[in-house]
Amino acid sequence: MRFIYLHREFENLNSGVNKKIDSQLRHLSDLGVDCEKFSVLNGDNCHFQTGPYAIVSKSVLIGKIYNIIGILRRESLVNIALSNKLPLLTQKDILYMRTPYPFRFIAKRFKEPRACKIVIEYQTIEPLEYKLKGNFWYLLLDLLFGNSIRKHSDAIIGVTDEITCYQLKRSGDPSKPHITIGNGIDVASVPLREPPACTGEALHLLCVANVSRWHGLDRLLRGLATYSGTSKIVLHIAGDGSELLHLQTLTNELGISDQVVFHGFLTGKALEALFDQCHIAVGSLGIHRIGLKEASILKAREYCTRGIPFIYGIPDPDFPTDFPYILHLPADESIIDAEQVLAFARKVYTNPDHPKKMRHYAEEHLDWSVKMKQLKKFLEVLAGENIGGINP
Repeated sequence: MRFIYLHREFENLNSGVNKKIDSQLRHLSDLGVDCEKFSVLNGDNCHFQTGPYAIVSKSVLIGKIYNIIGILRRESLVNIALSNKLPLLTQKDILYMRTPYPFRFIAKRFKEPRACKIVIEYQTIEPLEYKLKGNFWYLLLDLLFGNSIRKHSDAIIGVTDEITCYQLKRSGDPSKPHITIGNGIDVASVPLREPPACTGEALHLLCVANVSRWHGLDRLLRGLATYSGTSKIVLHIAGDGSELLHLQTLTNELGISDQVVFHGFLTGKALEALFDQCHIAVGSLGIHRIGLKEASILKAREYCTRGIPFIYGIPDPDFPTDFPYILHLPADESIIDAEQVLAFARKVYTNPDHPKKMRHYAEEHLDWSVKMKQLKKFLEVLAGENIGGINP
């Protein structure tokens, strides 16, 4: 079996998505899978280099993408890359990709005879997400071509059961090979933090994200504005994103500028220092705005690996409901109760070993080595290299 990952490499090369893909490939390669990364790159990313572990990178360079015309041009080049690649693949090859844009020529390409298997990984229920973004052109395209793309794929992988079931239904074939594998993390690549003392005088919260509406930070800002206790609570936001300007405006309107620090995008030692400074991390608090009832958020896995307890506004299938280092908050528009967050911090900090215990959990349940063993077994059956049932 050969595993070919078709990837639109248009994001920051240090983004969570790119790190995830490189980790998936590396751990599959470590498990003996012949891996190739077939990349379609933005012209700005021409500094991209071939990754380790015999991953062969082949790229199609394109220009900048800012609007629907640019996206159409990009996807036409993805289509060209796909049409050139597919005839070269055999019955033992798996072409793997994240959710493709639902354009007509991609749907047409999927319908054509081919020897290889095409597997699509879904991270969300796209129409709900794009409705929130206001990208109604996407909804129309998905209505026209989305079902066909799902139908003519050979297998579906979702990061939650909710997502897997939705995509399977859209394919029109409940017997289509499928599996749910939650997101993972490369534990060894993330340092374990040194937690600060938690005296109760001050509580530092940290959100690391490409900030969007579904992070729900406005709920937390309103909670800080209504808090009247004696502890000083400071929220640190490390990252950029479409919601950042709104959050900065809201911070000023609520009169809490002294309680919110916008650091911008951070990485490396600067980010590690911020993790060591903060007591509690902030996971996604607004996933319900997309319409999802559960999620598998990459950042939650980083928080667990670094050993920082966090608050979360959505169930996550990779964490038990009684996981002591997560404070589950209502998945609605209610204001976050700052006193509840303070009480959570006081409780978890009574155990000075909580960072090590969180990391051990990540090693046992969240590491990509664990996740990719599941994926390898599934793909081997799909490629006819293993005998047994393909669905969990």
